[in-house]
Amino acid sequence: MTRIIHITDLHFWRIVHNPLLLLNKRFLGNLNLALRRQYYVCQDRAKSFVDLFSSLNADVLLVGGDMTTTATESEYEMAAAFINTLGQSGISVYMTPGNHDFYTFEAVRHKRFQKYFGERMEHPATPRLAYLPGGMPLLILPTAQPNLLSSRGHITTQQILAARKLIDEAPDGHMVVLAHYPLLSNPAHHSNCMRSLDNAAPLRRMLGDVGRPLLYLAGHVHVFSHDCDPRFPNLEQVTSSALFYDKQHCPGGFTEIIIDKDAVMIQPWRFENGWKKQENNP
Repeated sequence: MTRIIHITDLHFWRIVHNPLLLLNKRFLGNLNLALRRQYYVCQDRAKSFVDLFSSLNADVLLVGGDMTTTATESEYEMAAAFINTLGQSGISVYMTPGNHDFYTFEAVRHKRFQKYFGERMEHPATPRLAYLPGGMPLLILPTAQPNLLSSRGHITTQQILAARKLIDEAPDGHMVVLAHYPLLSNPAHHSNCMRSLDNAAPLRRMLGDVGRPLLYLAGHVHVFSHDCDPRFPNLEQVTSSALFYDKQHCPGGFTEIIIDKDAVMIQPWRFENGWKKQENNP
């Protein structure tokens, strides 16, 4: 049995006061942070999550991106300290960047993600194959890129082909896929064309055509959902809530996943005056 904890969209934040750091897209993100986001991203819940995490007896932690808000050094420092604290128990930690981790071209140019998380993911733009405790393969997909104004993601044809090669190399059976952007639409996602994934259709088709059971874990949309692909029965998608959110329609949370041979249990958690398990009605 393997117990996975999937967290995503942590959005650690610091309001930027240095005008020299605002001569890019960060100006808009910082304005949004000052006027809105700081009031519903409750990063002071980090300590309570660390305490809970130590009691969950997890085998692996999967981090689905958006560790930061505008990809500043101080935000990365906070996010890295948090992830490193969770990993102190010696469990396996795997991650993929989100669009907010690549919020500006400046952050990508200075390889800020690699600076703080390179020991966990040296090449964030390359599909990667790893193995969970117990031997189940894990495919990590790059879907984030910097954008001038939008929040769109992108995966290239070359990356899709490389991912297919890794799938073919992996042993038969169930596989977990970790990405930032979802593949399947869901009414709960509150998504639009400015926030979607470019090349999602060919990626979905490739994953569906492999035939093997795939559990696709994503974030970005800030809500929990659990869907089976109506076109490709082998493809199952879970999106997790933004970990520290406190909005009426987007409460904070994470997902606990227990895999026992061919059985997969999906257990959402939510913060409601404390961390509590929720019902899952896929």
